[in-house]
Amino acid sequence: MAFDIVFHEKERVFHLYNEKISYLMRVMENEQLEHLYYGKRIHDREGFSSLHEEAQRSQMSVCIPEPGSLSMQYATQEYPSYGTGDYRSPAFSILQENGSRVSDFRYRGYEIKKGKPSYLPLPMSYVEADDEALTLDIFLVDAVSETELRLEYTLYRDYPVLCRNVCFTQMGAEKIHLEAALSMSVEFLDKDFTMLHLAGAWGRERYVKTRKLEMGIQGIQSLNGTCSGAEHNPFIALLRPDANE
Repeated sequence: MAFDIVFHEKERVFHLYNEKISYLMRVMENEQLEHLYYGKRIHDREGFSSLHEEAQRSQMSVCIPEPGSLSMQYATQEYPSYGTGDYRSPAFSILQENGSRVSDFRYRGYEIKKGKPSYLPLPMSYVEADDEALTLDIFLVDAVSETELRLEYTLYRDYPVLCRNVCFTQMGAEKIHLEAALSMSVEFLDKDFTMLHLAGAWGRERYVKTRKLEMGIQGIQSLNGTCSGAEHNPFIALLRPDANE
């Protein structure tokens, strides 16, 4: 059975794949991570450069020396940060003691291991044997705040499932305040999706609600503390308009 996590040294591309799905990302010229592909299984090979898009655009912020035109504003990033020329919402926010929220996490290395780590007592998916999954850890470091960022990807052998987890480790002498940290950030090439979530009230929870995804920030939240509450279940799904199962 085709099931592996491969790192292509020349292009610095990670390919996670099983019989059903492929997930690809690469280390960019500025040592940050670019998302290349997530979808149906594609054959592993040397040379995924065709999945990278780069072009001059008006008023773009370029983050590498000329003649390069790499821009974080238009790059499809794995885990975007604030202060790199990207004007979209970041995946995390770190407040340093000097008041700065600018972060610049750069690639330092990776590790591939069998199985899936346990995070009990937190709710989590799991494996019953280590050969059921492979886990990729990618390590990035912000040299100014002396903070390590570990992005974790667990690929299941028999299912079209990829689990993600994020861990921050402060290694320096100064304190940092981790204001926000999302488990993942996913970029799509279009917005042709319907957003599905589950709303309701006490005794009639989980009504299926759908709405078309539009420009801007959309989300759901509950202010009930540690529990989700009946009003908003902590779940959303993005559906293509023709999804009907």
